[in-house]
Amino acid sequence: MRPYRSELKFLTHFGVREMLLRRWGRYLVRAPYMNEYGSTSILSQYYDSPDLLFYREKLDGVATRRKVRIRTYGLEFSRGSTTFLEIKSRYNDRVQKRRYRFAEFDPSHLDPTNWAFDDLETEAGFLFLRDRHRLRPSVQVYYQREAYQAVVDREVRVTFDSCLVGLHPGEKLTEHALLDRTRNLLPDTLVIMEIKSTGPLPPWVHDGIIAGELQQKTLSKYVAALDHLGLAEMAKAGGTA
Repeated sequence: MRPYRSELKFLTHFGVREMLLRRWGRYLVRAPYMNEYGSTSILSQYYDSPDLLFYREKLDGVATRRKVRIRTYGLEFSRGSTTFLEIKSRYNDRVQKRRYRFAEFDPSHLDPTNWAFDDLETEAGFLFLRDRHRLRPSVQVYYQREAYQAVVDREVRVTFDSCLVGLHPGEKLTEHALLDRTRNLLPDTLVIMEIKSTGPLPPWVHDGIIAGELQQKTLSKYVAALDHLGLAEMAKAGGTA
């Protein structure tokens, strides 16, 4: 399990992103796993109870809450791909992630009844949530991430997420879906910036936030996708989410 960290989220314009990258140029380096275009594709399948407990806890501002998802770094959940099952827990302003990498991922693992683990401690943590909340696929989110690592303050990471697309559970990410503006979770001019750290933020981060006149904003890609696709209303009405 990873250590607790703070996560600050900001919704801002691409112009502010460019200003911050210029300002922080001597403090940050691009993360090594980025592609030739300077970003990586992220596709997440989220899981929730039939009545969307995790979704409702987020809306209600519950201080201690969780999200469960399967995440891959590409355009699809393909056999043998680098894919993780994750529990993301939030305790007030602190976040902790439990992550399990599938040794041999198969698309059948998207069905929670097929989750299998190679150690008892990991199995207990994930299967407890699965069985207690009767977890099932709720929505998918795709986006492009641009990630940076601090050179000296190694505990600091800065990411920019854009091109957010909402998908129904199990739906394939086709070219049509990528180009369908009705699925966009954000306007093309906006980007989600996250500043993540396991320790205190260094002065240069605070200086950039002030220079960009940024206001911290609580954002949830999961909630945005459920709302945008109308899946939360379907679940409330007793339909399939």
